[in-house]
Amino acid sequence: MSRFAYLVVLICAAAAALPAAASAYHNTDRHHAMRIDWSFPQAEARTHSDIAMWGNIVVSGNYHGFRIFDISRPIGERLRVTYLCRGPQNDVSLWQHNGRMLLFMSIDTPQLNGNTVCGTSNATDTNVTNPDGWEGIRIFDITDPTAPVYLKFVRTNCGSHTNTLIPDPANNRLLVYATTASSSGGPWCQIPHNRIPIVAVPLDAPENASVIAEPRLISTLRGCHDITVFLPTDLAAASCESEGQFWDITDPANPGTTKPLARIDDARVNYWHSAEFTWDGQYVVFDDETFTSDGCNPNTTTGRIWFYRVSDRQQLSSFKTRQQPTAIYCGAHNGNIIPVGGRYVLVMSWYGGGTSVIDFTNPAAPVELGYYTAVEGRGPADTWSSYWYNGKIYANDITRGLDVFNVILPWTPFGVTFGHLNAQTQEEFLPPTTALGQLRPAPTR
Repeated sequence: MSRFAYLVVLICAAAAALPAAASAYHNTDRHHAMRIDWSFPQAEARTHSDIAMWGNIVVSGNYHGFRIFDISRPIGERLRVTYLCRGPQNDVSLWQHNGRMLLFMSIDTPQLNGNTVCGTSNATDTNVTNPDGWEGIRIFDITDPTAPVYLKFVRTNCGSHTNTLIPDPANNRLLVYATTASSSGGPWCQIPHNRIPIVAVPLDAPENASVIAEPRLISTLRGCHDITVFLPTDLAAASCESEGQFWDITDPANPGTTKPLARIDDARVNYWHSAEFTWDGQYVVFDDETFTSDGCNPNTTTGRIWFYRVSDRQQLSSFKTRQQPTAIYCGAHNGNIIPVGGRYVLVMSWYGGGTSVIDFTNPAAPVELGYYTAVEGRGPADTWSSYWYNGKIYANDITRGLDVFNVILPWTPFGVTFGHLNAQTQEEFLPPTTALGQLRPAPTR
């Protein structure tokens, strides 16, 4: 069954280069070629994390739970529920099967009685040395977005910092890679824990989900942070703290973690955080979150995005967003690539640098096309995740909550239409174009 509904993309010749223009301001917000379309702040102080989309449903995670939006409704009615369920980071992914919508959440701080109870404050947080603490993957049924149902907690050793979904239709199940990055140990976390717990979820009985494997990783500090899979080529780009790796996932229950197809180690990268494939599988972008603070100085080596050719893992260039005030922390975090014909265009979040749109059609010379860095109103930008989805950019900001942006560029229309988006699971192949905006049919696998 096709997961993406394709839309022919026509690109104006004028889009070959964006005309130079000065930055614009809304109050003191810094922006260019982007504007805020709508926003949903959080009344209570919470740390907002990742986002996932399915059809008209958008789920934004936060350390105290999640919020569900229905973007088909009028703006004032889009927020359907705010659900409290403490469990940092609460990174989210979605999957629908036979009309049933499942929500997966990564818990990386042990919770007291977390297997049965959703805490409403940080009072349920406990230490990894507590044998009664639970961390791992929570599963909810959100078929009715106004009434989520807590189905299952799968405990994984050392918890789950993020998660990646991989469909396994031959076995009527979904696999979840529960990445871990623990630095302290306990009864449910042996250090070093350079492993990837794999959770199998029977699609007809998700309440029976369980850990089926825990493959060991080769030569990493503690584990991998994010794993992005490009299913058409059975390839994973794993950001494993101290290096980037490419895995063969032909058998997704037994990924090539001990014998990676390639390993990339660059001393200029401070912390390998995440990755994005181009939709034709030709290039991959690795992101450096960095733990240094240089005020978003574009001339420093840390906190950048790095462009590689997949075929030979050749590094082609790197890029960092524009200069920010010296007091602002900036590092590449979470983004995705806009599926627009004839071009490579990346959306990236930069914490204090906000959200930007980068054209790397020439991977050796990336150019920032647009950006939005909030300064006032609901507070300055501290953006965790920014993803393009069906013509808009959804940004979950740590303190501001959900901001939704329009990109103002001379492209009509903008991208293809997705049926859903879990940013770390790229499911479809968009082949190289024969001309601007014209897509060749995908090959039969």
